Amino acid sequence: MNLRIYCIAALAATTLFACAKQTQPTPANESTTNKDGRVAVENAVAANVTVTYTDESSFVSSLSSYGYKTPNQLSLNRVGTSSGYTGVYGFNIPAANQVKGFKWNDGDEGTTEWRPQGITGFTYGSKNYLLITWYGIGPDDIAGVNNQHKGVRVSLVDITSMSNITYRHILLVQNKANMTNSALYKASNPYTQLDSYIPVTIHGGGIACYGTKVYVADTKLGIRVFDVTKFVSAAGDDGETRCGKETDGTLKAFNYAYILPQTGYYKITNASPFSCIETGTGTTTSDIMLWTAQYITADETTVPKAYGFHLNASGQIVTSPAPEVITPIDNDNTNVNGIQGVYRAGTKTFMSTTGNSSYEGSTARLTRYNDGAAAGVRYRWPHGAEDLYYETSTGYLWNLTEYETVKYGTDNRCVFAVRVSDYD
Repeated sequence: MNLRIYCIAALAATTLFACAKQTQPTPANESTTNKDGRVAVENAVAANVTVTYTDESSFVSSLSSYGYKTPNQLSLNRVGTSSGYTGVYGFNIPAANQVKGFKWNDGDEGTTEWRPQGITGFTYGSKNYLLITWYGIGPDDIAGVNNQHKGVRVSLVDITSMSNITYRHILLVQNKANMTNSALYKASNPYTQLDSYIPVTIHGGGIACYGTKVYVADTKLGIRVFDVTKFVSAAGDDGETRCGKETDGTLKAFNYAYILPQTGYYKITNASPFSCIETGTGTTTSDIMLWTAQYITADETTVPKAYGFHLNASGQIVTSPAPEVITPIDNDNTNVNGIQGVYRAGTKTFMSTTGNSSYEGSTARLTRYNDGAAAGVRYRWPHGAEDLYYETSTGYLWNLTEYETVKYGTDNRCVFAVRVSDYD
């Protein structure tokens, strides 16, 4: 296990950033004051943020004898449908702005054991995929449900043809050595833990891709990292109670046919909670960044922010330029609360939010904030909205909704895309 620590001092970080970019963010002392009295820095170097990377590639290599699989080699055993996605509970996108989307199969629309959260996408070979996170439900979410021990699963969805949507759920796993680290693993209800690997017991509120790397938001820690060329087959487990490597070498994953092992993680200080994550850009299109945002409610005193982390060509977070921070402003010139998804390019930030007043059947909104503007702009948005994903090849902004059918007596879960140009 190799450890890399990125410590970002205020003076050094500012100097490095100025050398690397022609257009600098607003200095930290240039700010605006919202009408509620809070000071909102529009764009600044996040000088107090530190990033520590732990490399777990040796753990992933320990599974190499089982053979790695790429997305195109996975058997996708479930079928989604593009029919009816606009009819789910709280779907209020105007007809003129509707582009495409789909619903899960009936079992996944209604399951109370998992809720979808994060969304990203990538192209592999000739196929176009979405990758969507679901977190295991516990009694704090739904009384009487105890599925939280399974952690996070991801759905690999083939959307190459919207008339032939297929997908499969895959369990995220991490090195069993992490079991003793409370920042990496949370014990919950009982199951049979075997050798080698354990579940990734986090909320998984956001997911992003760059190259073959996959980044999953960890609410308190920072970012978990995976690789879409490192799927591994697992054996059946009819009881859905066993996870890890059996004494005979058989791999089990609560009856999931594939696992995706964690290749490393970033511990990030002074930027939590990490509600969501997406790749975007800095002030130039060649400046690739990972953007995270904070889910903070209006009754909290903390001002919600978005943080940007610069990536190199290999998809690693770098120390120079330093991380950035912005404080987006809502349409009423107050802070943007309840951020569930974020996408930022240049000086423009899009955010999906929840916890607002009900409008057209939904308490969610899409908020766009341009740096330097007096206020943001709000749009109606489907109920239960979560993470955002921007598809660069089409200019589509993807989103998803989370709630199980029983919550409203009708389906709520769907995955959908709109044109960013309709909200720009």
